[in-house]
Amino acid sequence: MYGISIEILLGRVVGLVIGFTLHEWAHAWSAYRLGDMTAYRQGRLSLDPRVHIEPIGIFLALVAGFGWARPVPVNPAAFYPNEKRGLVLVSLAGPVTNLLIAGFVALFIRMMAAGGLVEGATRVLVGSGELVEIGIGSAGVITFLYRVLGTVVVFNIVLFIFNLLPLAPLDGYKIAVGTLPYEASQSLIRRERETTLILMLVIMLGVLTDGRLDVLGAILGPVIRFFFETLTGFYPSF
Repeated sequence: MYGISIEILLGRVVGLVIGFTLHEWAHAWSAYRLGDMTAYRQGRLSLDPRVHIEPIGIFLALVAGFGWARPVPVNPAAFYPNEKRGLVLVSLAGPVTNLLIAGFVALFIRMMAAGGLVEGATRVLVGSGELVEIGIGSAGVITFLYRVLGTVVVFNIVLFIFNLLPLAPLDGYKIAVGTLPYEASQSLIRRERETTLILMLVIMLGVLTDGRLDVLGAILGPVIRFFFETLTGFYPSF
């Protein structure tokens, strides 16, 4: 925490609160639209962050790089006779919402560039193979704003990609169960506990080694950078 700049910390807080809240709301809303009233009855069909945020989960996300929100309860039987299709759609709703958030916030970064607020040459950003600087003549206000917005974009891209991993209890696991052929799906279900253990071990390995053995970062990093550059037009420098 002590090594994180105020703008990055602010971006993480905003990005995670918005990202977690809308992610879980999207699950609840899509389940409700498909006929499952479980989340609705429990008050989860709400944009109030307090009904979705898990304090310990968001604290760990801020300081350790991983965390969680309160999972939305879903009853696949309510989607009969298309239980698998319904579960896949509900599971996809959360990550896709995070990608939409990232794209929306990235528009403000592109507007900053279009408005001439990005100019010069330094090490701050790399866009289209060209070194550029932001915040010239603004006492760092534009730089501060960029880093806040950029962090919101990054964290929602991370939530989008990370949640698509086919490991329990992530959304990607449920999507895989609902889309794989029957035998492969049943095999994955039988290994649910093992996939959860693998996920936790990989996460803890990266945390305990201070990122030196960050397997997830090594695998997902290039994908995250690709999406960030595609959405904002810049290469992430933080």
